[in-house]
Amino acid sequence: MPTTYLSSSHKNPSRKSCEQTIKRILTREFEEYGENHHFKQASDFMIYFESLHPASPGLTKQVQRAINALNLPRDENGYFIINKTVEEYKAEQELSHLLQSSSLLNLENCTPVLIKTELWKRQHIMYLIHSAPELQQLCVTMTETDQGVLLYTRNADKLISFFSEFIKINIVEDTALEL
Repeated sequence: MPTTYLSSSHKNPSRKSCEQTIKRILTREFEEYGENHHFKQASDFMIYFESLHPASPGLTKQVQRAINALNLPRDENGYFIINKTVEEYKAEQELSHLLQSSSLLNLENCTPVLIKTELWKRQHIMYLIHSAPELQQLCVTMTETDQGVLLYTRNADKLISFFSEFIKINIVEDTALEL
């Protein structure tokens, strides 16, 4: 009877059990420090596992299998990242690379102005606005929407006044044609 008790108590944990333990350790590390600065490889977890199970080559292999099965991404210093998948981390790195020479523009002080127009006109209107120097100075940015062209400006009155002149001319011409 003591032999069976010893053999079952010396049994290595399953790979799934090792995975869960590694996740808990890394999650705790992330919660305490905001990132992982201690765990780069399977051997870094062995102190914890050897405190619960006798050290053996089988235990080491089981922890290595668990690390491989988890397929955790690593940061630029080689530390495991627990709160992202490999795909998420790669996408984040790609975005970081693409944005390195970019800048952020806060549109908080801008006023949105919508030019409500038909679908077939939108791209050409955007091209003409982009081509006009006086409008380039008034428009911070613009985008096509399902209703028309949305412009963000720091001087809404001037922009609306500029467009109102054209709209009035078109209205006058349209009414003149009806007579």
